[in-house]
Amino acid sequence: MYVINLESNAGNVSCLRHDWWILSCMAGPVISGTFLDGAVSRFPILNYIHLSTKHSFLEHDFVLYISALTDSAGVMFLLVFLSLILAYFLWALVRLFNNYQEAKKIGLPIIILPVDPASPLWMFTKDYLRPVLTQLPFGLGTWAGRAEVGWTYSERYSVHAKHGDAFILVSPGENDITLADPAATEDVMRRRNDFIKNPAMYGMLNIYGENVDTVNGKLWDRHRKITVPPFNEQNSALVWRESAEQADQMLEVWSGKASVTSTQPDIHAVALNVLCGAGFGLHSSFVDATVDRDAQSRDPSKRLGDPKRQRLGYRESLQMLLANILPLVILGLTKRSRFPEWLYFGSLAKLSIAYDEFKGYMGEMLAREKMAFEQGDLTRHNLMSALVRASMSEQPPPGSSSNEHSMKGPTKSTLTSGFTDDEVYGNLFIFNLAGHDTTAATLHFAITLLAANPRWQSWIAEEIDAVRNADGTGTFYYEETFPKLTRVLALMYETLRLYGPVVVIPRYTGDTPQRLVIQGKERIVPARTTVSLNVAALNTHPKYWGNDPLVFRPDRWTVSDNSGTSSNDNNDSDVSWFQPVPGSFIPWSHGPRVCPGRKFSQVEFTRVMFGLFSHGTRVEVVRQGSETEIEAQARVMRVVNEAKLEVTLKMVGADRAALKWVKKDSLES
Repeated sequence: MYVINLESNAGNVSCLRHDWWILSCMAGPVISGTFLDGAVSRFPILNYIHLSTKHSFLEHDFVLYISALTDSAGVMFLLVFLSLILAYFLWALVRLFNNYQEAKKIGLPIIILPVDPASPLWMFTKDYLRPVLTQLPFGLGTWAGRAEVGWTYSERYSVHAKHGDAFILVSPGENDITLADPAATEDVMRRRNDFIKNPAMYGMLNIYGENVDTVNGKLWDRHRKITVPPFNEQNSALVWRESAEQADQMLEVWSGKASVTSTQPDIHAVALNVLCGAGFGLHSSFVDATVDRDAQSRDPSKRLGDPKRQRLGYRESLQMLLANILPLVILGLTKRSRFPEWLYFGSLAKLSIAYDEFKGYMGEMLAREKMAFEQGDLTRHNLMSALVRASMSEQPPPGSSSNEHSMKGPTKSTLTSGFTDDEVYGNLFIFNLAGHDTTAATLHFAITLLAANPRWQSWIAEEIDAVRNADGTGTFYYEETFPKLTRVLALMYETLRLYGPVVVIPRYTGDTPQRLVIQGKERIVPARTTVSLNVAALNTHPKYWGNDPLVFRPDRWTVSDNSGTSSNDNNDSDVSWFQPVPGSFIPWSHGPRVCPGRKFSQVEFTRVMFGLFSHGTRVEVVRQGSETEIEAQARVMRVVNEAKLEVTLKMVGADRAALKWVKKDSLES
């Protein structure tokens, strides 16, 4: 838009048409020496002229402002822009129609999504559009709630109750078969070469290198062979010891406070410290971690990644990476593309520092572990040590790299060799990523659920006290104690069932159609189709979980328990575990690609709970104002149920659920 400013010399309003000079163009290049008539004739596309005059009794000057909505260049730009928008919507419409036609051949119920949930345009606008769309009458905007990652948690099984245990989400992107059929789910997970992990999706997690979570086929066989041995009983014993110390320190800090609003970050600190200790042999103090966090909140110069600071510590750099996963994915892509460092600025520059320093620490530790292996030192049992020992059996050919392997495809040499350095880094980081948020979130949900449901505190405390009293030495070794804590493990299972960190597991057919029996009928799943295993729905399916699938009830996992303490023996004659229908409970996935860190997380969860709820310690909800105890517990349950999927499922505004830790005697008084 051009605004043209004209002033008169004569001060006579009658000269409006002949004595006005164009003196300046306020929003474009200067135009001069043209009378008004000439200006109008030379700019015929002016479609709006606004005249405003200002009369000065001293100078008799008038000012004329002419506003042009556009010029020829502007019209061209507008036409191109509108053409692109129209072309995009036409393309989306054609894609939607083609996908719909393909989906009809499968023979399952269809739910239409008029937008591609993975489209950048939708992702940038959904937070503004969704609240409006969901208010449309007659359910016209219901689809908007399903065009988002994590939507299955809020609907759980209810969407399947309406549309069946399998349906297809049809959008302009790729068709998505959503399953709450345990038999089909079991089949998909068993056939890892037919239903793969989508490289376009999981490849983003190659932040430091290819890893067991992102590769497929024979390359996965090689990664799996090397990454499974580190998760052994010796490492589990190390996890047990690290978790014990962290839990004791955390409880000591919490017990000294009248109200704890930092439960979420505190538990994440514990999980990170356990990973540092059991994963890399680097011991960290819970007290030091919380002191550092408080100091950073008070003094900006002490925050992680501040350029004025000295080198970040190992724990600090890892903490920063894990707290910024989505930006880290972008950073990882740019690092692999060798973007120059000067392109990073602001928070991304700080994250880049943490990225480089963490890689440097891994490189130093890798060099030490290689030297120890060559010298025959096999005394360490952390994940890094075990991974290096498993990998050092055979090295890849000189000059090869994981990037070359992925571009050229797996060869005989790459499939039989040990890891490259980048593959060691990639797997170590995925261990941290997969093991930190998941276990921390599960612990956080479990503690908060126990505070809002005190009867289950007494249930697990009864078992914990019995185990402690039976061990006269007070050592509580992993090998002897862990198998006896069946109720604590049942608590973990029930927490994972209702509030598991993963709410959907996506698989992909790749370039080949696949046959799959769904609800007892064989169907052809086309190539390039996503098959989403709806974990949130499977875990709350009334057919497999009874008439109370949404009720938090940990004892559903222990079928029989003849006495108050008999379950501690973990003996089949005393306690029998409820066995879910195969495919209906998959918190660690299932089949060949089951999570290798399953035992790691179980041991960590069990030992932390064993430490927190011993010696009569209990947790309560802090009441607000004139709340009754029941009202306070109901409020906290609302906070729990408002959880959202970020990287994993997490409580939103967790500091609203303030807790306090007390001794049993004070509870009974």
